[in-house]
Amino acid sequence: MSSYRCVFLMGVEQALEYRVSFFLSMLSAAFPIIIQTAMWNYLYGHSDAAAIFGYQQGEILLYTLLATLVSQLVSTGFEWEMNGDIKMGGLNKYLIRPVGYTGYQFFRFLGQKVPRVMVIVPVMAAMIGLAFWQRMPVSAGRVLAFLVSLGLALLLNFSIFYCVGLLGFWLTDVDKLFGTISVVLTVASGGVFPLDIFGGMAEILTGLLPFGYTAQFPVNIINGRFGWARIGAGIAFQIGWIFFFACLGNVMWRRGLKRYAAVGG
Repeated sequence: MSSYRCVFLMGVEQALEYRVSFFLSMLSAAFPIIIQTAMWNYLYGHSDAAAIFGYQQGEILLYTLLATLVSQLVSTGFEWEMNGDIKMGGLNKYLIRPVGYTGYQFFRFLGQKVPRVMVIVPVMAAMIGLAFWQRMPVSAGRVLAFLVSLGLALLLNFSIFYCVGLLGFWLTDVDKLFGTISVVLTVASGGVFPLDIFGGMAEILTGLLPFGYTAQFPVNIINGRFGWARIGAGIAFQIGWIFFFACLGNVMWRRGLKRYAAVGG
């Protein structure tokens, strides 16, 4: 574990190495929030209905703010490094050192999240406090369930993108694919807008597929849209999908190593 502790601290240092880039990336999250807040205020201001798509105005604004922050918190980026390690032979050094590649990427990923947590969590706490002051259905139990679900969402998103990164064993150049997958999964997770506004089949698929459990599900716990039975089932789904992608990643890793040429490095 001392090796992984060093990897974790290295991740923290790497996240803070380029401070201007870090703060600009955090600042970029403000623009979608401003645009969506203006859009939703306009829609509710020009509608006689108390709720649009089943969301009250306060609920959709809270969702917009929290979903953007949750997406920032669980976002990845290590898949590009994984692809480079596989293609350029950098994977060699991890195969001969006493540290597992999966554990290395995971603890480094957690370390890189520490600065984001220090910025995002106080903002989240302020938003939740404001929602409580506005008499929205926020309680200590829901906040605790939200934090548990948020931690699981972080693990789930890591597991998904770890499997995506392992595609480098089979595909020649997946850099452009990573960008496309990232955008698609951000939308599919509900990180831009809640997918259940489409109702029907979209709501069913959001409940069954893993992507909504990385953003939409945790936020809707705070929003009060889920009862405790639905919250319990959703957390069970998160754990199940984490187990599934962990097993899938293990299979992909073992089969990918058989194709690995170990050239370069």
